[in-house]
Amino acid sequence: MGNSRRFLRRQTARGRDAAAAILRSLRPQPTGMARLLIAVLTAAALAAFMVNWTPLDGLAGLKVGDISPSDIRARNSIEVVDRERTEARRLEAVARTPPVFNFDVLLVRHQLARVDGAFSAARAFLSSTTPPPSGDAAGDATPAEPLVIDPAWLERQLSQFEQTLAVPLRDTDLATLQTVRFTDSIQRDIKELLRASMTDYIALDRQNIPSRGAISILRIEGLDREELRLEDLTQVRVLADARRFIGRTASADFADRPAHVLETITYISQQLSAPNLRFDASETAVRRERASASAQPVSRTYKAGQIICRAGDQLDAGTMLVLDQIHAEAKAYSPGRHFVALTIALMLFLSFLGVFAQRFISKFRRRTTELFSMAVLLVVVAGLTSLLHAVAVGLSALPTNVPVTAYGYLVPVAVGGIMVRMLMNSETTVVWSVVAAFVCAIIMDGGLWLGVFYMVSSVAAAGGVGQRSERGGLIRAGGVAALVNATMVITIDGVNHLGLQGELWASTGDLRGLALHIFFACAGGLIAGILAVGLVPLFESLGFLTESRLLELGNLNHPLLREMIVKAPGSYHHSIVVGSLAEAAADSIRANSLLVRVGASFHDLGKMLKPQYFIENQRGEENPHDRLTPSMSALVIINHVKEGIELARRHGLPRPIIDMIPQHHGTSRVSFFYNKAVEQLDPDRGEVDETDYRYPGPKPQTREAGLMMLADGVEASTRSLQNITPGAVRAQVAKIVNGRIADGQLDECPLTLKDLHIVSETFIQTVLGFHHHRVEYPDPLPSQDGRGRGKGSSITLELPPHTPSPDAAADATREFRSEQSDPGTASDEQDAAEPQSPDNTET
Repeated sequence: MGNSRRFLRRQTARGRDAAAAILRSLRPQPTGMARLLIAVLTAAALAAFMVNWTPLDGLAGLKVGDISPSDIRARNSIEVVDRERTEARRLEAVARTPPVFNFDVLLVRHQLARVDGAFSAARAFLSSTTPPPSGDAAGDATPAEPLVIDPAWLERQLSQFEQTLAVPLRDTDLATLQTVRFTDSIQRDIKELLRASMTDYIALDRQNIPSRGAISILRIEGLDREELRLEDLTQVRVLADARRFIGRTASADFADRPAHVLETITYISQQLSAPNLRFDASETAVRRERASASAQPVSRTYKAGQIICRAGDQLDAGTMLVLDQIHAEAKAYSPGRHFVALTIALMLFLSFLGVFAQRFISKFRRRTTELFSMAVLLVVVAGLTSLLHAVAVGLSALPTNVPVTAYGYLVPVAVGGIMVRMLMNSETTVVWSVVAAFVCAIIMDGGLWLGVFYMVSSVAAAGGVGQRSERGGLIRAGGVAALVNATMVITIDGVNHLGLQGELWASTGDLRGLALHIFFACAGGLIAGILAVGLVPLFESLGFLTESRLLELGNLNHPLLREMIVKAPGSYHHSIVVGSLAEAAADSIRANSLLVRVGASFHDLGKMLKPQYFIENQRGEENPHDRLTPSMSALVIINHVKEGIELARRHGLPRPIIDMIPQHHGTSRVSFFYNKAVEQLDPDRGEVDETDYRYPGPKPQTREAGLMMLADGVEASTRSLQNITPGAVRAQVAKIVNGRIADGQLDECPLTLKDLHIVSETFIQTVLGFHHHRVEYPDPLPSQDGRGRGKGSSITLELPPHTPSPDAAADATREFRSEQSDPGTASDEQDAAEPQSPDNTET
């Protein structure tokens, strides 16, 4: 019955816990809302630095002939297009585009085919109208009578000839052709004249043929098209010239022909000659439109801060053209819309980058405080960049000869890299540096190389911080940033000069500009280190743990440690030894040894509230656990973690130190009282719930917390050894480390197997060093030279009645010094009970 009730209570409790978990998952998470708010506010602040809030300042109402009231500068890099010169360049590009003509290669063949068809049909007609010769059988030949041709039929045949030839013939030409009976010699003469004429390019007229330059000719032969460029335009004849060429050729080559025949041949050849080169207006227009569109506009570029017009100068047309374009762009520009768009874009960029870093970069810091600190650093650096940009624009008018680009190298972006590396870690620093370089390059109106400079400077400065981040190290990190900045400036300027000018710093002006760039870059690095020193106290107030803050907490005069040494001296001594063990282990694997030593000093703060329940603080007094049940004793032991956390928070200890208090026990089991409860178990009451005898956790989340858990177990277990030998210590260390791994206490800790091997060897050597042997000092002998006091001259002190006996004090001192060999302090649970074997140790 009792077991059934207990089972029902457990099931009911588990159901309530599950329902509460579901309800918590349905509620909006405050952490997610806080991160979203940080992203929105950060994006809005960065967008405010990028937006030009006064675009029309000093530009309204100006016209040609006015006197400039002040120096007018380009707020950003602008490119002003000269419309007149651009239009002239486009017209020139159109003029350079040659007209396109189509050359019909097959036209002469078609004309020759017409001649052949017309003359063949005419000769066939004449042959059909000629009567055959008549005679008798004896062979007497008598002339045939002439055949009379029907005039109408002849008229139709001549008309058919004219249509086939596609030439309007004169009556004289028809008469001549009938007289010679359309002989094939006339046909050959006409074809020869056509070939001589139409082999060259023949155009209808010279209307679209340029006077100089070239033309593009598309040779069209069926489906084949070939383009060529004709530079010699004398090869092109117009139709009138081609016909005159036929006349001259006929007169020269066919002078032996009768006059009327020569005239007919010349006339028909001239009429058959046709233009084989035709102007393609549509293709020419398309090409000229492309040439006009591809012509680059003629423009003048003004860099940010460059003076367009000085105060007192009269505005001419060229200057007004620049101002008009700037004014038009400024009127079209809406700061409000630009701000909203930039805020949304930056918020999405920061959100996506943050989600990626949280999912795929294991050491990226994601707590709200850390994200808020990174946002503050980003806004501070962006604000300094915006301020320097405004100063650069304002000082560019002074005769300092300092280029505006030099101020870009003065931006102390490295201060953010130093601070993020010191407060968080290297992985988070890289993510922050990418965002800061992107933002600052845009604000400074720089290009890709300036963004690369900012990113390299920030990462290099973070690398200069090193493992220890004391304040002197911050100045050193600034010096490292200065050297890297100078190297990057030389590299970037060298690339630009070699790429643009083909030579490296050929003039004195180039060298002077390079020297100014190097000076400003070095100054930016050193300023970053100095600013980091000043920002450290501000971020320490937010709860971040820095090197200097750890040194302050590690001071033995801390109020909590002074109180602990009075109320729980045994626990204090145990904490100091654990800190020494953990510090040595941390040094061996390059973890934060100072953090783990300071954390170990405060890990057992909760024992101060009930010190008598822990045997290292008992001095022969009655053990209070003798009067308690095992479950109540375990509750008291486990509760020292919760009380230690509350005590640490009340005294303002940093978050990393507070986190190490519960993590040094993890979810381990209080084995002594659990075993005692199992031994005393009443079968009628059911089984012992193991969860009642385990610490609440969490398990160690960092290497430092894992090292402190192992050091706590090693210190407690090795103190219970009766014989301190290398073999016994090695076996006990291996047992503690393997037990923590088997219990899953190191599952969430980034310690590797290699780290655990190195740490185990360090524990062994350190423990053996603690328990080294000392020679026993004998009692002093009486002095033989008379210098010492005789036995009768000794002084006897009389103490007041309430003063503890010197013998008792000496006994207490010897007991305190011999705690390292006291088997009763093997662990928290052993501290609360009788001495146990090392098998029952816990952390």
